[in-house]
Amino acid sequence: MKRMVRQQFIPARHSRHRVAALALYRALFKAGRKVPLPKDLQHPGPTHPVAHIARKRFLKERGLTSSRLIYNCMAAGYKFLTLLTKSQTVDSPEHSQIIQHLRKRSEKSALSRSKAPPPRKEKRYSPPIFAKVSSPGQAPRYESTFRPLPKSAISGERKVPVLGSTAEGQVFLRFKKPQPRLLNHLVFKRTKRWRTGMLKLLKVQNYGFKVAKQEDNWDKLVDKLMLEEGVQSTVIPDTKTSTYYWSQRLAKAWYEDKLDRTWEDWVARGKAMDQLIEAERALADEERKIPKEPIDEAEAAAIRTETLDNILGTARQRHEEREEAQRNRPFEDPFMAPRWLELVANLEKTQPKEPMEHPIKNWREAYAKEGKPAPRVTPASAIDEFERIKASRREI
Repeated sequence: MKRMVRQQFIPARHSRHRVAALALYRALFKAGRKVPLPKDLQHPGPTHPVAHIARKRFLKERGLTSSRLIYNCMAAGYKFLTLLTKSQTVDSPEHSQIIQHLRKRSEKSALSRSKAPPPRKEKRYSPPIFAKVSSPGQAPRYESTFRPLPKSAISGERKVPVLGSTAEGQVFLRFKKPQPRLLNHLVFKRTKRWRTGMLKLLKVQNYGFKVAKQEDNWDKLVDKLMLEEGVQSTVIPDTKTSTYYWSQRLAKAWYEDKLDRTWEDWVARGKAMDQLIEAERALADEERKIPKEPIDEAEAAAIRTETLDNILGTARQRHEEREEAQRNRPFEDPFMAPRWLELVANLEKTQPKEPMEHPIKNWREAYAKEGKPAPRVTPASAIDEFERIKASRREI
C-alpha cells in the first residue's frame, strides 16, 4: 500500500484557524481601544495607539506557516489580551507597563525624526555602449563608447559578450545572465516597431492598390457619364501623378524606405558589435597568458572603482555633448530629404504617362485629329451634376 503524504498545513486556508485568529484580533483591538492614556500619548488620529500596535503585529506575522511559530503567536496574543484587559484600570501595574512602553516608543520615534536622513548617493546613469558617429545623410556607422574595458577595471576573468539576434534580424549583445529587463524592453520595442511597419506595407500591397484602381476607374466612369450629359468636371487630372494609384505607390515607397533605413541601422550596429566582440576576445586571450600573481583585494577594488569611474565619466561627458548637438540641430523635413526626393523622382520616371485614360482628354484629342472643334461643355462638380440629372428625370 502506498503511504499517504501529509499535506502542508496552511493557516490561511484552515477555517478553524481563521475564525480563532479573527476573534483574537477583534478582542485585542477592542481591549486596546479601552486603555486610558494621558494627553501626551494620545494619537491625533482616530486610531488608538495600542490598537494600532496590535494591528501592525498581526500584519507582520500573517505570512507564517510553521505550526510552532503560529502556536507561540496565538499564545502571546491571549496573554496580551489578559494584559490589556487588566490595564484598563488606571492605577494597576499593567496600566503602568503599557504607559511606559508607549513613552519609550514615542521618544524613539521623536529621536529618529530629529536626525537628518543620510544623503542619497548621486544616481549615475550608464552611457550607451554604442554611439552613432555618422553625419546626417550618410550611411549609419556606430562605434563603442567605453568598451573594451582595461584589465584594471574588471574583477576576475574577462567575459566575452555573446551576440544575440531576433527572428526579424535585430542584433544585440548579452553581457550577463539573466538578461536585464531594460534590454528585454528595448528589444521588444524595436521588434514591435518593425512588425508594425511590415503590416502597413503589406496592407498597401494587398489592399491599397486594389482600392486605388477601383477609385481611379470610378473617377473615369463618372467623367464619362458627365461628358455624355455635356458637363465637364471641374477637376481634370492632367498629370500622371494625379491618381489614387500614384498615392499608393508613394505610400509603399515610404514604408519600404523606412524599413530599409531600420535595416541599415541594424546592420551598422551589428558590425560595431562584431568588432567589439573580436576586441574583447583578443584581450581575453592575451590576459589568459599572463601568470596570476597574489594581489591585495582591497587595493585592487579601489583601483578598479577609480578606473571605471574615470572611464564612465568621460563616456557620459561625450554622450551629453552628442545629445546637445542633436538638440541644437535644425529640424529636417523627412519629405524634403535628398534620399526621398531621389526615390520619388525615380518613381515618376517609371510611372506610365497615362495610367488611367481620361475620357475628356481622349475625346478632345479625337476631335483634334479630325480637324473639328470640340464642343463646349459646362464645368460643374460631379455631385451638382448628379442632382441636376435626378431632378430632370423626376420631371419626365
